[in-house]
Amino acid sequence: MQAPAPSQGAPKHPSRRRDWRWLAALGAAVGLAVGLAGLLTLDGRAWLPLWGLALGGLTWLGWGAEPRLASPLVPRAAPKAAGPRLVRDGPFEMVELPGGDFLMGSPDGDDMAGDDEKPQHRVRVSGLRIARTQVTAGLWREVMGGNAEPGDPELPAANLTWYQALDFCNRLSRRHGYRPCYRERGFGKRRGWVCDWRADGYRLPTEAEWEYGCRAGTSTRFGFGDDPAALGDHAWYAANSGRKTRPVATRRPNRWGLFDMHGNIWEWCWDWYGPYGAEAQTDPRGPAQGTGRVLRGGSFVYSPVRLRSAFRDIIRPEFRLQFSGFRCVRVAPPQR
Repeated sequence: MQAPAPSQGAPKHPSRRRDWRWLAALGAAVGLAVGLAGLLTLDGRAWLPLWGLALGGLTWLGWGAEPRLASPLVPRAAPKAAGPRLVRDGPFEMVELPGGDFLMGSPDGDDMAGDDEKPQHRVRVSGLRIARTQVTAGLWREVMGGNAEPGDPELPAANLTWYQALDFCNRLSRRHGYRPCYRERGFGKRRGWVCDWRADGYRLPTEAEWEYGCRAGTSTRFGFGDDPAALGDHAWYAANSGRKTRPVATRRPNRWGLFDMHGNIWEWCWDWYGPYGAEAQTDPRGPAQGTGRVLRGGSFVYSPVRLRSAFRDIIRPEFRLQFSGFRCVRVAPPQR
């Protein structure tokens, strides 16, 4: 095993501290010898060497001894970075994610990737909380007074427009004492919905936030790896769903504890659909306008290619599909 190479900043000569230590020891030894000789001969002048002995001892302590405090030049171990943690937030189990960087989109060499997934680019996402599951039909019925899809309350709420998802988020925010994120602004054809990104209420994830959560620190096609053969353990899709939605959280979660990021139902994102740029970005929120909003994650009727972490789809916000729903996110509260 090779010895580690010296760092570039290492000194080329013995330290001066070591030289002073030997000089101090020599001075102390000489002072002691002369002082003892003076005492044996009862020569009063022997007290002068004793002063030398004291000075040598002080020199030894001040210059020769090893310091008890760590040198400020020695780097301290960095504190361990906070990781995802499970929290209870209103009606949801949410995962609080620290902010981080990831590569959004697909690399040029991925033969499954679509052109709208390129160029792959670096994105920084701020910390947030993201629900572990899609909003369920039971919770939708409780908040909105209706049922998005009849049957099991643990099925994901589906057949919803983008506007209905925003309405739900605002109502749920008010119910729990949070400031709603969404409001309408403008008149006529210019009327549209805007998001208050400083509000603490529930909202839809941005496309970048969604992919950050789906990837869970991976750079592979899926949150569990590249091989579609493993999808059956993690997703409800065309090969195993029986062509119907399934109760949430009945497949394996990803590494951060999020369920159904692949399959079951499509999930609405905030962003207007648009092309990617190559430059690095921080908290991108999509184009200022467009014709359709982004859907992510695939659904129970699709094949693996549409369930990949980077796959994007588009639909007009007023349209509804049997397999379109959403999950909520919320800004992470400040740590106390």
